[in-house]
Amino acid sequence: MFEHKNLDGQWNKAIPATDSFISSEVLECRDTVGEEPAKISRKQYAVIGDHLVERCLPPESIGNTWAYDVAQMPWWSAVMNPPHAGIIAEFNSQNGGLHRRHLDVAHYVVGYASAGEEITLLDTLYHVTRASDGTALSASSMLELRKLYFA
Repeated sequence: MFEHKNLDGQWNKAIPATDSFISSEVLECRDTVGEEPAKISRKQYAVIGDHLVERCLPPESIGNTWAYDVAQMPWWSAVMNPPHAGIIAEFNSQNGGLHRRHLDVAHYVVGYASAGEEITLLDTLYHVTRASDGTALSASSMLELRKLYFA
C-alpha cells in the first residue's frame, strides 16, 4: 500500500485499482483550489507496465464520467514526462514506473483503452485493437478513436 505524508483521504488518497492491467492501486489527487474537495475535479494516476498514466475525472458529486464523454470513464493517457519529485513521483517509483520514457517511434504508446489495450500514435493516426473482438481501429484524434471503440 502506498504511503506518503500528503495522503489525507480528501485531497490526496490511494485507492485500490479495479482494473487488472493497473499496478495494484490508483493515486487520486485534487488541486487545492476551493474548500470542498467533493466539488473539485480529480486527477488519477496509475502505473501500467512501466508507464505512469493519468486521467481526469469530474467531482465525486457528478460521478466518474464527464457529461460530454461517449462512454464509461475516461481512458488513461501516458504521462510523457513523469515528475522527478513529490507525491506523484514517489507513487510512480514505488509502483515500477520509469522516471524517463524512452521514445520508440515504431511503437509510441500514448495511452490505454478501457480493457487496458495500448493506444499508439503512428503517422498522425491513433491506433487501438479492441480486446473484446480483435478489431483494429484507427482515427485522427483520441475522441474519434473512442467513438469507434464504443460503437
